[in-house]
Amino acid sequence: MPKYRNSLNTDYNDKDPNISRRSFLALLGAGVCLIGVGQLMGFSLLRYLYPNAMRIPPTVFALGRPEELLSREGKVFDAKQKIFIETKNGRLRVQTAVCTHLGCTVNMVETGYKCPCHGSTYNRYGQVTGGPAPLPLVYFNVFKGASGDLMVDKSKTTTDWNAAWYEPA
Repeated sequence: MPKYRNSLNTDYNDKDPNISRRSFLALLGAGVCLIGVGQLMGFSLLRYLYPNAMRIPPTVFALGRPEELLSREGKVFDAKQKIFIETKNGRLRVQTAVCTHLGCTVNMVETGYKCPCHGSTYNRYGQVTGGPAPLPLVYFNVFKGASGDLMVDKSKTTTDWNAAWYEPA
């Protein structure tokens, strides 16, 4: 007679290595859970070791043809690059629109610029006039590229508003 009712084991030896169906299913469930947790931990560890690379826009980009840009007068905001493009008397300069406090985009106001996040204010040349901003807004280097377009290099900056003008030769 078998030891268990539904067992196919007819051997009466208590030291038999065969296990019951219930024990097998319990071990199978525990094994699946352990494999799932191990994969989750392994994926988390690998994701932690992989560098957190963010897409950073290029530091050099094209503004457009000099004839088009220098023909208009005034200051224009470029939302994609977060810059102000100012043209006056056939000259051009490019200023950042990123607040030096926490990186918010500043807005143009009558007296210059104002950060909507924490209230930093700048005069029309980008000098700090109030608020928590530690540094002035910088101007970027503008040059004529090989294709004939005006190019902006965000890695070369200046705070001198007179030296920031681009004048065609």
